Amino acid sequence: MSYSLLSNMNYVYKESFKHSKTIKLYLIINFLTELLTPFLATLLTTSVVYALTSGQGLSYYFTVIIGLTIATLIVESLRFWSYIMYTFENIYTRNTQFFLYLSDHQLDSDYQNIEPKSKRKLISKAFEAIANNVFGIELMLRNVPLLLINITGMLFYGGLVTIYVPIVLLVLLVMTVINFILTKRANTYMESRRDDINNQHEQNFYLTRDVANPNYGKDIRLYKLKDWFNNILVTITKKRVIIAKKIERRYIFANVSNSIFLLIRDFVVFSLLISLVIKGDIEIATFTFLTGIVAGFTLWLNGFVEAANNLRTSTISVKEYRKCLDTENQLNHGKGRDINKLKAPFTIEFKNVSFSYPDTQIPIIDNLSFKIKPGEKVALVGDNGAGKTTIIKLLTGLYKADKGEILINGYDMHSFNITDYMSLFSVVFQDSEPLALTIENVITCQRKKHVDKERLYDALEKSGLKEKVLSLEHKENTYLTQIFDLSGIRLSGGEIQKLMLARALYKNAPLLILDEPTAALDPLAEERLYLQYDKLTKNNTSLFISHRLASTKFCDRVFFLEHGKIIENGSHDELIALNKKYKETFDIQAVYYKEDHNE
Repeated sequence: MSYSLLSNMNYVYKESFKHSKTIKLYLIINFLTELLTPFLATLLTTSVVYALTSGQGLSYYFTVIIGLTIATLIVESLRFWSYIMYTFENIYTRNTQFFLYLSDHQLDSDYQNIEPKSKRKLISKAFEAIANNVFGIELMLRNVPLLLINITGMLFYGGLVTIYVPIVLLVLLVMTVINFILTKRANTYMESRRDDINNQHEQNFYLTRDVANPNYGKDIRLYKLKDWFNNILVTITKKRVIIAKKIERRYIFANVSNSIFLLIRDFVVFSLLISLVIKGDIEIATFTFLTGIVAGFTLWLNGFVEAANNLRTSTISVKEYRKCLDTENQLNHGKGRDINKLKAPFTIEFKNVSFSYPDTQIPIIDNLSFKIKPGEKVALVGDNGAGKTTIIKLLTGLYKADKGEILINGYDMHSFNITDYMSLFSVVFQDSEPLALTIENVITCQRKKHVDKERLYDALEKSGLKEKVLSLEHKENTYLTQIFDLSGIRLSGGEIQKLMLARALYKNAPLLILDEPTAALDPLAEERLYLQYDKLTKNNTSLFISHRLASTKFCDRVFFLEHGKIIENGSHDELIALNKKYKETFDIQAVYYKEDHNE
């Protein structure tokens, strides 16, 4: 797809006009008044000089000068009003429509389009296009009219200049081309350092945010990290200053050159016009008019150069914005098989599945095949990086496998609409972070009028969080963190895991997946969860990921993974009897558990 300047301009204005009925009116009024205002001002000055040098009477003052003054005031008022209204519409459109487009796209995108670093970088650049009026969409909305206004003004004023002093037009055009080249070089250099600037800005934002973050406050004070933070901030700031200086040097050179050209212009223009006055070829009033026209022509030229360079800058961000919106989903978001015809408990089958994460070429899952029977409880165990969580991401549709098939009751998972398909799963990930909403919101993921209170409290009780919630002043309506409510609370790591488990239980999907559900739980809470696990998964197919091999006793089968492959498969007792890697790992853990118990 083309992301040229003209294509980007067409896209931005097409979308803006679609959502604003009045923006065209403001644009037309502003276009006409921007052209008329300086011309009327020049006419007014010329008329005053003409009246003074030709001895005109009061009638001339009242009819011409006062008339021009009133006309100038009216046009200037319309210019100011239309500019304010057009600018307001630009800001509103950027902050609403274009922001909503991008937000909606991100919410509807496949997870594999937002998690990898390369994708996050593209998303960051896309949001930059709508984050302010310095880059991107609003910069384009402001400068397209300016470009058209300046081109029209150049043509009109240039025609008048050509009639009297054509050589001045040539001098001005040469100077403008040189200034355009110098400014373009400065802009090109700035764009070449954009990624460096963005990276340093992100690093600076990350550090300054963490300084005030209570989660890091204890470590900063106990381990005396203040100097370390300051040193890093100073280093980043110095790098930013060095880049800023290099950029500014190029702009300073372009601006100084432009100032010198203006002096040359004034010298040439005044020399020519004064010689014409001395020769008697033009009158003083005409001299005044032409100096105003030449000055106006220079302003149009400079305005054209500035608008052209700004558009060149803005189109880079708009291109990233559009590229982000044009990122295609890999999963099935259209029509699919009727999910309601699937009967639980489900059979899950991986057939020769291979997968590498987008930013790497290293296979995490390599030609993996297995089958889970209906109602079977399976544990996935293995070292970090063995591929356990990746299997869950592939199974739940967060990522699409590079090769192979994933079947549910014999049907390819991609034959279902992905939203319908995801409704089959209740999942608890170990790294889940709840939104800063109420406990009820987080667990039910529903509006208040649709919440089943009995089911909510049943989920809280089974997860072990009911007592905690009932002890709170606002019960389930208590906010998490203080972002939206100052009375909000912070949950411990173990409580967050219980909260996520309650959410999975409330959803009550036929496939339950627990990824390290006891990692942050105390031993008693862990034991309670294990005792309930059989009840929670009764008659349902389920997967359980854990580093603690003792927990696998509650499962029907255990898959021991290594480098994306299943190297051992069987029940806990069978794998112990096999006396291989699983037993070796189990024995090592057993030593630590015994030592802890003795202590």
